[in-house]
Amino acid sequence: MASPSRYALEALNPDGFLALRPHGGVAEAPEDFLCDYANPAAEALLGPGLVGPPLLASRPALSGMLAPWTATLATGERTEHAFGWGEGEATRQVRARAVRMEDGRLAVWLADITEEARFVMDAESFEERMSAYVECMPDAFLALDGSFRVRHANRAAEKLFGQSRDELLGRVLWDAYAEEPESTLRRQLQRAMSTGRTVEFEECLSTPQLHVRVTAVPAPGGLLVYVADITLRRRTEDSLRRTSALFTAVLQGCTDAIFTKDLAGRYTRINPAGARLMGKTVDEVLGHTDAELWPDEARTTASHDREVLAFRHTFTYEEAQRGSRSRVWLSTKGVLKDDTGTVFGLFGISRDITDRKAMEEALRRNEARMLQALSAASLTLFDLRLPEGTLHWERNAASLFGQAELPVEEALGTFLSRVHPEDRLGVAERLARCAEAPGEVVLDYRVMMTDGQVRRQALRARSRAEDGRIGRVLGVLADITHRQPGANGVIQAA
Repeated sequence: MASPSRYALEALNPDGFLALRPHGGVAEAPEDFLCDYANPAAEALLGPGLVGPPLLASRPALSGMLAPWTATLATGERTEHAFGWGEGEATRQVRARAVRMEDGRLAVWLADITEEARFVMDAESFEERMSAYVECMPDAFLALDGSFRVRHANRAAEKLFGQSRDELLGRVLWDAYAEEPESTLRRQLQRAMSTGRTVEFEECLSTPQLHVRVTAVPAPGGLLVYVADITLRRRTEDSLRRTSALFTAVLQGCTDAIFTKDLAGRYTRINPAGARLMGKTVDEVLGHTDAELWPDEARTTASHDREVLAFRHTFTYEEAQRGSRSRVWLSTKGVLKDDTGTVFGLFGISRDITDRKAMEEALRRNEARMLQALSAASLTLFDLRLPEGTLHWERNAASLFGQAELPVEEALGTFLSRVHPEDRLGVAERLARCAEAPGEVVLDYRVMMTDGQVRRQALRARSRAEDGRIGRVLGVLADITHRQPGANGVIQAA
């Protein structure tokens, strides 16, 4: 057994140390090893009691070291192998370096490489994950060497350049597609290489015709290049610019008021025509609410705005503006939504219908005066619409038939049912001939009242052609019960 003083320096070694001699078998092919000396680090690693009993027999976990240690004894060559020690979570990875000493024994140094092995495994796992990520990332990725030759390309790069990975690898990037000698791509990648700084820029590739955003990151020995296809985004931006220009042109040129408001009711946009119709400038309107601009009418306008925002629908209202500039507006309002569907305001299109409302009111007054005059003279308008065969009555027509009211429209047959049976066929034939050619019709006939009375009516009308066919028979219907029978020329159906 060797003297412990011989290995005094090994006693201080933080790595484990064993002095082994062959046991059993022949000298160069032993069956086991006896430990003549084990330093404290070896005992801490493999446990106490190393010196004395056969090492491999007492610690079967070391049996795998028999072959390499025997090879060291036989050849004198240094060997290095790793083995696992322990079980479960306590398992350690140990590296054993063996050297044959001059006296035929083995010197074995043991190092705990558990953390080192774990780091290597983690690094390999991380590298695998990163490789998988790079391969699956949606943007093209290229690794270039110092001469701008492609050393790695992912699947997205193959798709972007329309070439297989084998076609890209080893080629200078400029040769991967047809590009101008002074292209932005070449200048910017050279700049990233020379300055050692990351650069980001946009480029248009001529083959294929693509817009890309390129990020070049300097790396040891070359560049990491990320290429994102932004063709769709550029097309969308161009479309949005054209749409915005069109909207601005419509906004500026439209004679109706076009505006938007935020959720607080403040005007966020209004066209010049709208501000002008309000009697204000655009700057005087923007940022203000209706309550600030015209307090008297704000209640109705705000109520309409709340209804639009509450129901999320588009509505059309008539809104009045009183004061020194009394106006009437026909306003269509709806909600504004962002890409997520969230409502952030409302829009409105308002048309000044003041003149139209005044004209409608004048027409209503004229119609009322006309109907009053016709009623006083026991007259009403006769409006037969062909070929549908429907009669349109004015409000005063019911009194001529002794009824409280008549429908606005009724079938011609309903009217003929009121005509005296002896006159009915003649009236029907004359009205039927009106559908054949334009001309005048004059009828004098009797009608039956609901109370059984018989009254006389006179119809004087003219048929009118529309679009090459007889469309309507228009005229006057009068009650002539108290008049004498008509003069020559009046056609009596009876």
